[in-house]
Amino acid sequence: MLKILIKTSLRSLKANRTFTILNMISLVIALLVVYISIGYLRFENSYDTFHENSEQLYRVGRTQRTQDYATVGFGNWAETTAEKQKQQIQIIKDIAGIENTTHFIISNDTEFINYGDKELIEEGILTTNTPKSFTEMFSWELLSGSYQTFGDVENSVIINETIAKKLNTGSIDNLINSSLTIAGESYTIAAVIKDVPQNSHFDFKMATHRDQIPYWGSNVYVQLNEKSDPANVLKQFDKDILIANPGLATNPTYKNHFFQKITDIHLKSNILYELKAPGNTTYIYLISAFGLLIILISVFNYANFTIALKSKQSRVIGVRKVLGASNSSIALQFFIETVLLALLSLPFLLLTIFIVVPYFNTFMGVAITANPFINLEALGIVLSMSLIIGIIASIAPSIMLASQNTLGLLKEKLNDRKFEHFSLRKYVIISQFVILIGVSSISFFMYQQISFINNKDLGFQKEGVLYTFTSPDDLDVFQEKLKAIPGVRHVGNGSSFGLEPFNQLRYRLDGFETVFDDSNQFYLDYAAIQAYDLQTTLSPEIFDSSENRVNRNLINRSAAIRFAEMKGVTVEELIGTQIITEPEYQNEDGSYGFPITIDGIFKDINVFSLKESISSYFITVSDRVRMGGMSIVSFDKNATANTVSQIKELYATSNRSFPLTIEFLDEKYEQLHKNDEQTAQLIFILNGIAILLASLGIIGVTLLLIVGKTKEIGIRKVLGASIVQILKLSIKEYIYFVLIALVISTPIAWWIANVWLDNFAYRTPVQPLAFIVVGVLVFCLSAVIVSIVSYKSAVANPVNSLKTE
Repeated sequence: MLKILIKTSLRSLKANRTFTILNMISLVIALLVVYISIGYLRFENSYDTFHENSEQLYRVGRTQRTQDYATVGFGNWAETTAEKQKQQIQIIKDIAGIENTTHFIISNDTEFINYGDKELIEEGILTTNTPKSFTEMFSWELLSGSYQTFGDVENSVIINETIAKKLNTGSIDNLINSSLTIAGESYTIAAVIKDVPQNSHFDFKMATHRDQIPYWGSNVYVQLNEKSDPANVLKQFDKDILIANPGLATNPTYKNHFFQKITDIHLKSNILYELKAPGNTTYIYLISAFGLLIILISVFNYANFTIALKSKQSRVIGVRKVLGASNSSIALQFFIETVLLALLSLPFLLLTIFIVVPYFNTFMGVAITANPFINLEALGIVLSMSLIIGIIASIAPSIMLASQNTLGLLKEKLNDRKFEHFSLRKYVIISQFVILIGVSSISFFMYQQISFINNKDLGFQKEGVLYTFTSPDDLDVFQEKLKAIPGVRHVGNGSSFGLEPFNQLRYRLDGFETVFDDSNQFYLDYAAIQAYDLQTTLSPEIFDSSENRVNRNLINRSAAIRFAEMKGVTVEELIGTQIITEPEYQNEDGSYGFPITIDGIFKDINVFSLKESISSYFITVSDRVRMGGMSIVSFDKNATANTVSQIKELYATSNRSFPLTIEFLDEKYEQLHKNDEQTAQLIFILNGIAILLASLGIIGVTLLLIVGKTKEIGIRKVLGASIVQILKLSIKEYIYFVLIALVISTPIAWWIANVWLDNFAYRTPVQPLAFIVVGVLVFCLSAVIVSIVSYKSAVANPVNSLKTE
């Protein structure tokens, strides 16, 4: 019995190649999207689960003022000895409930790596003076060497596989116990590990064991005992940390410390100085929702195609029922046919996954398995998806066609009377239009926001500005040479823009008790103000003479408006007013805070991403400002390649104790919105797929309508109806469908668009007219498709439509 049903199903699929191909295309595309959506969802939720002790590992954070930090400070922020650093970690380790602890910092500064005659320029160098606990707590895949050596030998280093291959084209075992230099300092290679997995909340290329961490603080991690209560351990932590860092007890800005489970950091953390940009649950929900919608479209398509196809074969079904076939056997036939179609689609699905997924991985920075055959779990997902979708898609056709009256089937008249007012067919097509209008509207609003981000006036010059990072030695000489390069306009020093949010200041206006905590402090020299093209109230003469360029303090217009309203004066009358920063700090003379005088006002600027609202910004202007070896260079943006080339040539003849790094301000700003742009582009692609699948669905519905109205069309043609009138008849019903879909989809899409746009402090509005425009475009697309499909029946000989065998 089953064998006969399978043969019959294969014969049916082969005989109706067009429907089979359309169904397979729809199914393969939908399964691909779902596979990627599931893979993305699983990847985002898999961060740091590869560590053996992941359930017991926590990161220690601290709350200062009203902000949370990922860095825990040492006792002496200026300089803490190696002994004091290790003592602080030991005090933490001795807390009841803590099994192990480690700390480290990761530098993203580029450094020269020398090995024999090879020289590399790399970043991502981790430094720790707790090497044993670092390798005990975190599970890195060891390829060669020994963690024991890394723990025992000071100035030893662990390198990843990528660095190892760059240093030695032969066996990586040959690298073990050999020496390399990092920034001129010698290290012994203790071990080679696999590259840090992409689903790690921090990344490094090299881990160095040094006696002292060269920083004011570190990233601290603890491993709790299995039975420990994190809340109780944290209470003791806050008490004992005061032993290692007694200054916290008298620090008015310090609040407390907190624990973060490392498996929660990627999606649930929102603190300053993250080691890696965290994920965003909004994007996970969006991508998952789009995957589900595309699956629904695919299921609707299959139902439409199958009903349309079997409507033409109603007599065959009728004859089978006359010969004794039960409703259940007819339904089983459709079920087997659907499952076979799903299985036949598998090779094409696997090929598509193999081709498309690597591009998706590169585009989104994830690691989804592109070859399900090497991952049984991934293969299981593919097989399960195919069968589940096949089963779901077969339900409607099986029930509808198997339950038809035998006499009606023999007369080629499907019982669709209930259908005439609000049938399953109409429900399916309205659902598709709801999805199509909703998805297209959301895509439009996302595109509009990304365009707004790229074109918004930030209050400073974004294009034609770059940063050079070089050796701080002889920086003034190097900058003088930079000024001589044709096309270079200004060379300055100070803070970079296009930043992630950083620590804020507390402040109050002199004479007022209200304390604010939302200010960011920047430092610029006068040339940097010109390089950024900041609009200030300073007179042009100040910039022309070095004698006039004394130290000054500027505040942005938002801060000025706040202060002017408090004092009841105009913004211009604030000049000369004092602001007290960090008013809780008591100075040696008994006074509190650090007073600064307002010497000028500058136009509001978007230093951070547009997700952050503009708050109070203070700029200290001084020609003595230096930021290590960083230079701010403004130049003719039409001569970018030539300017960069000359900067590289100039630095090649200078002191090369540090590698030259060049960053463009506009690229830094774009990087702030990289995830948003990636998500928007992905939604655009999914929208295109949804339109393609919905178009296939419209074809299926139209074919079903044409089958049901073949004789009606013939009669109308006999009575004199023109081709245009018949096409109008086919299209007319779709106006009703689109209007209903527009009413349903608008509030849903409105809400989803606002959820995404609410991530931004500066955003575009959700315009009602956009939904109407999208609805009209969807109707026009439908009208074109319906006209093309209906045309064949409209021009057919009515005699052929009306005759019966």
